[in-house]
Amino acid sequence: MPNIAVITPPDRLHNLNLNILMIYPSEDLKQAFQTQIQDWDLNFNLYLYNQESTEHDLDWLLTQVKTCDITIFDIDNSTKEVRDLASYIVAHSSTYWLTNSAETVYNKLSIKRVYDLSFLNQGATSE
Repeated sequence: MPNIAVITPPDRLHNLNLNILMIYPSEDLKQAFQTQIQDWDLNFNLYLYNQESTEHDLDWLLTQVKTCDITIFDIDNSTKEVRDLASYIVAHSSTYWLTNSAETVYNKLSIKRVYDLSFLNQGATSE
């Protein structure tokens, strides 16, 4: 199991580890994430943006979207304030996004819609 630093607003950590941002992950998504990383041998920083972590610190969120190596965005679980920024967040090449909506305009911005987190095990098992 890797060493994981969990970071919430307003904090930031400056090291050479992989940086992963999860935006409003549901409990099921958190559990799926834990299952995916259980065999990793890679230390990383996990940035969490959800209601438990903060009142809306949108500046922090937007900075992390730009600087993290991987962003996992649960659109359906997000608040209205964050959903208002969804097109900007989804347009980043490092963002993988989930939604239960059958019809979505985000498909025009990014082909990185995912239905599970299996993409995380592609090349993330060693330092």
